[in-house]
Amino acid sequence: MIKKIFLIICVGLFSACALTKLTRGGYEEAPHEILKKDGSIELRKYPELQLVETVMANNQDNGFMRLFRYIDGGNDKKQKIAMTTPVFTSEQKGKSTMAFVLPEKIKSSAVPEPNHQSVRRVMRPEMILAVRRYSGHHRDAPSTIESELKKWMENNNLIPAGEPIQAFYDPPWTPGFFRRNELLIPVINKIPSTREGHR
Repeated sequence: MIKKIFLIICVGLFSACALTKLTRGGYEEAPHEILKKDGSIELRKYPELQLVETVMANNQDNGFMRLFRYIDGGNDKKQKIAMTTPVFTSEQKGKSTMAFVLPEKIKSSAVPEPNHQSVRRVMRPEMILAVRRYSGHHRDAPSTIESELKKWMENNNLIPAGEPIQAFYDPPWTPGFFRRNELLIPVINKIPSTREGHR
């Protein structure tokens, strides 16, 4: 009986690993350069990104579905657009927003207009961000992660340039310990170092 239970657990873990690899690996990731790496913390440079975003009320799922309907053809061209990673969420001036990154191949002039009035196109300027990766459910992100990241920034003479941003890479059915989540904080200055490009 114990062997049978162990086998079931192993099969479940293997399946979860395979699912995570396929679902995350199948999506285009927002381009960036790694300017510095220190364990689970990175300093990254992101180029200007085309985003579609929506303001969330109390339910993140509603925000996600509004954005998903946009890329699934809910736009003035009825164009289907490939999903990318990560999904960004942030809070500024008391408003929580969720954003999808549009694929690099879509030129700004060719981006379709949203049908839903709560969805809008935005261009996020080039940014330098300090990033701390963590696993688990994004709603359970420990406050120690933000404190640790801010302490690292202080030790590296990096000045915050905005509110924290969260990034999520996996679908909601992915087991927490397999999830890739990130906390990002915009910074004013950067550290000269060897660049490790990531596309």
